[in-house]
Amino acid sequence: MTSDSSGAGLLSRRSREVLSTDGTRLFVEEYGLGDDAPLLVFSHGWACQGRFWRPQIEHFANTHRVVVYDQRGHGWSDRGHTPFSSSVLGDDLEAVLRAVVTSSRKALVTGHSMGGMSVMGWAAEHPESVPLLSRGAVLASTGPSQLVSRSTLIRSPRRFRASLERAFAAGLAMAGPEMLDTRFNQRLVKYGTMGPHASADVVAECSEIVLRCPPAVRGMWGRVLATIDVSKGVDSLAVPTTVIVGSADRLTPEVHSTDLAERLQQRGQLHDFVVLPQIGHMINMEAPNDFNEAVARLDAATEKG
Repeated sequence: MTSDSSGAGLLSRRSREVLSTDGTRLFVEEYGLGDDAPLLVFSHGWACQGRFWRPQIEHFANTHRVVVYDQRGHGWSDRGHTPFSSSVLGDDLEAVLRAVVTSSRKALVTGHSMGGMSVMGWAAEHPESVPLLSRGAVLASTGPSQLVSRSTLIRSPRRFRASLERAFAAGLAMAGPEMLDTRFNQRLVKYGTMGPHASADVVAECSEIVLRCPPAVRGMWGRVLATIDVSKGVDSLAVPTTVIVGSADRLTPEVHSTDLAERLQQRGQLHDFVVLPQIGHMINMEAPNDFNEAVARLDAATEKG
């Protein structure tokens, strides 16, 4: 396993290990200012790692304390011995937050894709911790359930849909072979995770991250995502929350975010709902300025209290 936050190497960087509830070792990196600075915690998605947040690290580390971690099995974090599940995602985020939150600084927690499910899973498993450890949340390119049936990766006539959904779910759970960083595989990554106008540099960087994920880990977490349901956590997310999605997201289409925004609005917790036209699933990499501005608006609002 490897982790490399290249591109952020000139910033102040500290690494540490955090033990999750079951003793699994999680790799955590901190950038920027010290404990007195506003705290941002970022949770990445399936087949990624902490370096996925490079544009956010580079943008916020001069004014904030920025914390990223590798989800278990990804990057430098151990797989552990507990079967992967949504509750494990929540427990791991709880452990990271307990380790980095201070008495004077709660975290603004941002989760992308499976990282957003980590935030919702955390709220479901640890509802009492939400107002204690966090001042706000960003749910980016994510959904709480029905990931297979709502995905638009595969378009087909209705009579074939059920069988294709079963095949898609089975494909998520397959370990598969090592995927080399070839031009063909980069095209696959772009089709599945980016919008039509993603730059070659963004495609290359995202592909290098995704294709580095160990196949067994990709399959083990894929099996979880095929049936995940962290809907309960939406109602426990009792802090101001921003929802952000790209209109060209095929993995977690806009309908997920619309539903999340409506549900949060009903509970008085929606701070902002942002839809970026022609942007795909890797929203923070593909549209970093818009993404960072959305995070900054929530950060400013919650820092004021």
